[in-house]
Amino acid sequence: MDRFSQRALTEDQEKGAWKERFGVFGDLPTRFLISGLKVAPWFLEPLLVAVWTLVFFGVAGEQRRAVAANLKALFPEWGSLRCLGGAYLVFWNFAGTYVDAMRCETKTGEVDWEISGEDWAGQVEQMSDGCIILTAHMGNYDMAAPVFSEKFGRPVYAVRAPERNPEMQKIKEAELRQKERENPLFRTLYNKGGDMLGVELARLLGEGNVVAVQGDRVIFEVSPMEVEVEPGLVMGMPRGPLFLAQMSKVPVFPLFILRDGWRRYRVQLYPRLELPARRRGADADEAAKLWAKAILEAVRPNWSQWFVFEPVFRREEGGAK
Repeated sequence: MDRFSQRALTEDQEKGAWKERFGVFGDLPTRFLISGLKVAPWFLEPLLVAVWTLVFFGVAGEQRRAVAANLKALFPEWGSLRCLGGAYLVFWNFAGTYVDAMRCETKTGEVDWEISGEDWAGQVEQMSDGCIILTAHMGNYDMAAPVFSEKFGRPVYAVRAPERNPEMQKIKEAELRQKERENPLFRTLYNKGGDMLGVELARLLGEGNVVAVQGDRVIFEVSPMEVEVEPGLVMGMPRGPLFLAQMSKVPVFPLFILRDGWRRYRVQLYPRLELPARRRGADADEAAKLWAKAILEAVRPNWSQWFVFEPVFRREEGGAK
């Protein structure tokens, strides 16, 4: 390759890097948002959120189609336009939640929390053994995890996927490390694939810690599985969280985070999920069906707050409508 070809290749790579930073998963939109929130008055938020949502809804074609397809699978009676409008509401709610989180990060606003399921929260607090909190992409996981770690009064290790963009990962790392400094009971672990995370989580559970993990989408190198959650409706989900729960034999509690209003959130903790023990020759989908039904019960009435932008649900041909 000659010098001119190398220069052209380098320029193309630089342009690609800048395009990625401006993209859906890039860091520059978040950096601009953080800067804007430091000077923007609160009463302009509805307008700014609406504009921001419209821009991303137009740009994020792949994610827009995935959300609409999930809604069509959940509500087969919906038409295409209703699914598209529903997808916009999902983007809009996500934008509002993201702004709430950035307000907290920039110290320009606060959110109010309510915790439902107090009896079950008390059980988690009083347990001496480890347990798993299974949750989904609703509300703001990073913002809520420190809250329920304080409520439980025990160390909580929150598992999350790394950001797709390295610059965005730096921003998120800085935010989470600050949370860890402010709350010694909160820790973050990254699921990077092939890094023996499962062994580390098993050790933490054996030491009596709480592990919180989202179990409703498959990205990167996460091992997938599919389960028929109801006749004709198939859900894809990660295999790891349920495998960890069954192998470690610790209690599992479903938890979902709902946005009840402007900077108002509710942490809903559900009764213990009684997973069947793993045994040779058993139906591998037994535990998955229980968790999938818990997700469906939370997502279906709160579909506009389920922030999964990848294909998860699909209808089998000839399945129930």
